[in-house]
This record gives sequence, structure tokens and C-alpha cells, in this order.
Amino acid sequence: MRFCLLLCAILLQADFSRAEATNITVRVVARNAQYVGDLVEGAFVTITDAATGEMLAQGITSGDAGNPKRTMWTPRKRGEPMAAKGDAKFVATLDIEKPRYLQVTAYGPVDKRFSANRASATQWIIPGKHLTGGDGWVLELPGLLVSPSLAESSVPLSKAASGILIEAEVMLMCGCPIKPGFYWEPEDYEVVAIVRRGDDDVGRFPLRYAGAASEFETQFTTHLPGVYDISVYAYDSASGNTGVGQVELTVTED
Repeated sequence: MRFCLLLCAILLQADFSRAEATNITVRVVARNAQYVGDLVEGAFVTITDAATGEMLAQGITSGDAGNPKRTMWTPRKRGEPMAAKGDAKFVATLDIEKPRYLQVTAYGPVDKRFSANRASATQWIIPGKHLTGGDGWVLELPGLLVSPSLAESSVPLSKAASGILIEAEVMLMCGCPIKPGFYWEPEDYEVVAIVRRGDDDVGRFPLRYAGAASEFETQFTTHLPGVYDISVYAYDSASGNTGVGQVELTVTED
């Protein structure tokens, strides 16, 4: 009898709460473009408890950027999914026993960390109530991928005086190209090199489309030796989307 009473007391005090598997689909879409996926090795996604900071899941979005005809041109009704099967996503299954206030953060693109940005959002999640409908939990990643380059990082003054070629690859954060007749036209983007020598502003030099997808170029000359900091920015005035890449040039005495 005493054993039965003790067992009943234990059972009465027991916590019968049971964790339920709750699925979350996370997609990261580049601003004014497509999904951040395999083209740029995805975006790194973390899911944490916003109140405690506890890490609950992490991974990388994988899959296609999406069909631009569908994602950029095809009209759709409010609530109608944009994503298709195979489009980039990260899927997590959380075992939770009570409502959790979560934060999802995306950082990327993984393959272009020189231009990587971060986006995050918070939302309540209920046990067993999956967040997979429609496009799932969508984060918009702002920015443009800007990768400037020089033929040489150090040149003599005589060569610098005749002209230094600055080239830059400019793409959307999904790795989507910029080219004439495509969904993203070169004339939609202002691409400029800001050149400084120490504290001195040497000038701003607009880059023109170089004839190959996503490639832009310009030249500048100088008659002074020193270290030149070159920041190339790309700017879309229609959306305010902006990206910056940097490179350094050393000009030596002949």
C-alpha cells in the first residue's frame, strides 16, 4: 500500500509535457532577385531561441536560384508561393514542448563573403504547428556582390601615369548575372570607383559595362607614388540596393 501511495505521488508530480516535432522551412531571397542557393554556396542559417540565445538548428540553404521568368516576371496572387520544387531552402525539425519565440538569421552568400550581409527576423512557433506553408519563413538579403580587381597590385609610377585599369564583377546576391536583354540590365546600376591616397580624395571614376556578363571597367591615372585605396560600389537607385568591394594599389617610384 505504501508503495502504491508513493507511486501515485510521483505520477501526480510528473511533467507530462511532450515535445512535438515542428518543421521549419527557411528561404533566403536576394533583394530584387532570386534565392540564395547553390550558385553562391547558399546562405548560412541559424535558428535560436530569441529569449535565451539557445542554438536550436543551423545549416546552409541549398538548391536552385529559381527560374527568373517565374520569379521575376510571372504575376501571382497574394499568398501564392513563389518557390518551386528544387528552389534553395534550409529545412529544420525542432522538438519543442511549449511555444518558443525564435530568431532566424541568414548570413551570406557563403561563397562571396567579401560582400556578405546578414538578415534576421523573429516569430513565435507553436509545438506541432509547422512553418512550411507557402514559401516558408523568408528572409530578404540586401546587397550586391562587387568584386573589384587589378591586373597588378603594385606598379611603377610611369605605368600608373599611363592608366590603371580597374575591373569589377557585379552580380545579385543570388549570383544572378547582369547583362543586356536579361532581367537585370547594366544601365540599371551605377558602378563607380572611389579612389583615395591616404587622406586625399583622388576622384570618382564611373565603370562602364565591359561587354561580358557582370563585368564592368574603368581607368584612372596618377602622377604620385603611394598606396591607393580603391572602393568600387554598385547602386540600384530603384531599390536602394548597394554593394561595395575594395582593392589596394601600390604605386612605386620608377
